[in-house]
Amino acid sequence: MYATAYQTFQNPQPAAVAAPFRVTTTLAGQTGAQVKLKAGQPAELLVTVEVAAEARYVLLEVPIPAGCSYGDNKPGNSFEVHREYLRHQTGIFIDVLPVGRHTFRIALQPRFRGQYTLNPARAELMYFPTRFGRSASKQTTIN
Repeated sequence: MYATAYQTFQNPQPAAVAAPFRVTTTLAGQTGAQVKLKAGQPAELLVTVEVAAEARYVLLEVPIPAGCSYGDNKPGNSFEVHREYLRHQTGIFIDVLPVGRHTFRIALQPRFRGQYTLNPARAELMYFPTRFGRSASKQTTIN
């Protein structure tokens, strides 16, 4: 018999976790913990996942900033099986993720001015959710 147990809790300052996946996010080509966007001007959220060993059945959860909605999204890369656009995050489902660096793109439309938090993106094994990697949290300002 196999059993898995884990708990979830609110972490106000999550640190990046880099094993077994190294996940980084870049918003509109800007690096750093503070990102500035302009309301009404389309932006792109890039999520880079580095994998050291082939992974099967991976879920990539990518939160979007609260002041943004989705832009004109095109089909993803060839590894994706399904993509779900929820109001607060995008879920990308992958059957087999080979070794290497992979980039996923999400088109955004900044709409509301203000200061928002870009929560960490997370890549996890669907059947072993304790094996995951996540990016660091960032602040986003929409002018």
